[in-house]
Amino acid sequence: MKNLMKILLINLVITGNYAHAQDTIIKMNNTIIVAKVIEVSSGSIRYISPQDVSGPTYIVNKDEIAKIIYKNGATDVFNTAIGSDKKAAETISKTPKYILVLVDGTKLKGTIKSQSTKEIVFIDDNFGEKTVSKEKIKKQTLEYGELPTAFTLRDGTIINGQILNKNGTEYVVETKELGTITIPASKIKSIRDLNEAIVTNEGKIWFKNPNSTRYLFAPSAFQLKKGEGYYQNIYGAGNAVNYGLSDHLTIGGGLLGPVGVYVNTKLGFKIHDMVHIGVGAIAGNALFPVNGNNLGVGLGFGVLTLGNYDHNITLGGGYGFINSGGTTGAMEKPVFVANGMARVGKKFALVSENWIINVNGPGLFKNDEHKGSHYDTFFSYAFRYMGENSTLDAGFLNTPALIKEGWYVGIPYIGFVIRFGDYKDQ
Repeated sequence: MKNLMKILLINLVITGNYAHAQDTIIKMNNTIIVAKVIEVSSGSIRYISPQDVSGPTYIVNKDEIAKIIYKNGATDVFNTAIGSDKKAAETISKTPKYILVLVDGTKLKGTIKSQSTKEIVFIDDNFGEKTVSKEKIKKQTLEYGELPTAFTLRDGTIINGQILNKNGTEYVVETKELGTITIPASKIKSIRDLNEAIVTNEGKIWFKNPNSTRYLFAPSAFQLKKGEGYYQNIYGAGNAVNYGLSDHLTIGGGLLGPVGVYVNTKLGFKIHDMVHIGVGAIAGNALFPVNGNNLGVGLGFGVLTLGNYDHNITLGGGYGFINSGGTTGAMEKPVFVANGMARVGKKFALVSENWIINVNGPGLFKNDEHKGSHYDTFFSYAFRYMGENSTLDAGFLNTPALIKEGWYVGIPYIGFVIRFGDYKDQ
């Protein structure tokens, strides 16, 4: 009955159009466009409004058109008939949609008709078929993103894949195991970006780790994305903010209570899905003189992170400097870090941050027998509670010297992070 009503409606419109000598474009989704067709090319149809012949020219991909009925009664059929267009629409919608950014800044949106080693025949949504030299293409990406997406259907089914195309009624998704499938929008309960997320053996999806770029204080090689940021608080007194200027560059700074201020930056890249590298620097200054002198410190570092956003280890090292009384001196030996993170549940993770720092002189505690230059080890273990845009860390910091003092568990540590900006899980 529903299809019959659509057919009667279409016939009624067509009949009316004959009387007014206008063309009728019928799309695959049953949309009816009353128009004056001015050009039918190999990939698109150009038309204007019959009520405004001096107005703009509209362009529509021929793949979206079922047929055109012209004012003289002639008909061009491009795709299968209305009412039985499900298979045709599915085939059409499987064509991936791309964005081409040219070297002069021009951005085209549409589909690739064909390509060779030297050029791409591109059907733009607005300008129709264009042949573009690959030398003139700066960037080519899928219009709906390169990252995998998880679709949770109303009956509990979960489909994971990459969006190739979509309209108001369906999504076309390329999956690893099922190939390319079409998902009706009416069956979708939620859509979640799978970047940095986990799919469990039971088929449940955990939100992505909201604090993968940092352990307790030390950074990993993972980067904030452009427009993402976070606020961090340690012991209620240490405050810091970091922000992604791009997918590769992060800047930030902080206030260590009434003691000092610092700024930091980090540049990072993905070498492999499980390998990231980063380099950066941090520099700070005391707010008040120390032993009568202004005190400044800094550290340049490099880090290597192995693993994914939820299970990883980071190894790194760096050289620091100290400025006191107007004199700047470099550290005699480098600093080393070895950190790790393991997600043990949807909202829980274990975190460990460990430093090996060269100390020139006596140790930090009275029972430390070191006199000259030597390395002191600082280690930690913490329990992390994760929300979808925040984390809370609670744990302990320790050293061998503290253990000798009887502090077997260590000094309590507490801190939290809140994400902001363009950060989102869905």
